[in-house]
Amino acid sequence: MSDEKKFKVLVVDDEKVVRDFLVRLLSLEAVEVKAVGDGFQAIEAAKQEKFDLFFLDIRMPKMNGLEAYSELRKLDPNIRCIFMTGYALEATLLEKTKQPGMVCLRKPFENINQIKEILNNALQESRLAKESKPVVMDRRAYVRLEIVLEVDYKLKEKEGPFIRGFSEDISPLGIELLIQEELACGAILNMVLKAPGYDKTCAATGEVIWCKEIEDKSGYYNAGIKFTEINLAELSDFLISSGIIPS
Repeated sequence: MSDEKKFKVLVVDDEKVVRDFLVRLLSLEAVEVKAVGDGFQAIEAAKQEKFDLFFLDIRMPKMNGLEAYSELRKLDPNIRCIFMTGYALEATLLEKTKQPGMVCLRKPFENINQIKEILNNALQESRLAKESKPVVMDRRAYVRLEIVLEVDYKLKEKEGPFIRGFSEDISPLGIELLIQEELACGAILNMVLKAPGYDKTCAATGEVIWCKEIEDKSGYYNAGIKFTEINLAELSDFLISSGIIPS
């Protein structure tokens, strides 16, 4: 492989020991590797140069790996991403919601050959992509789980009882609500997710990204909510314990 077309990898992890390990390991595979410590730095790096593959830690300060991935896809919808997590429940959730081509690695890394195999597969896919007509992927970052949930919500800055809403799909980044009021874009909601027939719940905070009235259902609205605070391990446990996704 010539230097001018060297395969480029960006490692994104807040732990220096993980960054250093992956940089050393991947450099042995004759690829160009850079590393940064959080999602914001990853986005800035991606604006400066094109990377062929990202290793993204899920739990990072400032901006987690899921949020960073969503933003990186706006720069390049066809990015290849390897998620990394030390939490089994998070790995289970990602396996159920990942797009084709996404991989989730468990930390600590016990199988170095698995990492090398993932890299070699990405190298092969990159070569094939250059030889064929490029295809733009669906811009949605994650596959949505189509499940019915009860969602009690209220505006974060207002006192008063929670209001009952419903949802028919959810992803690691957000949820779409069916409600009986119009919410302003930018409003922050406190939410409690519930699965009908189960006691387990999951708390979340989210920002209203869009809200529109349903054409054939006067007085009902759909609202797209982006999670701003949610424990992914708790969300995974909620979905698994409620029988929504298998463990």
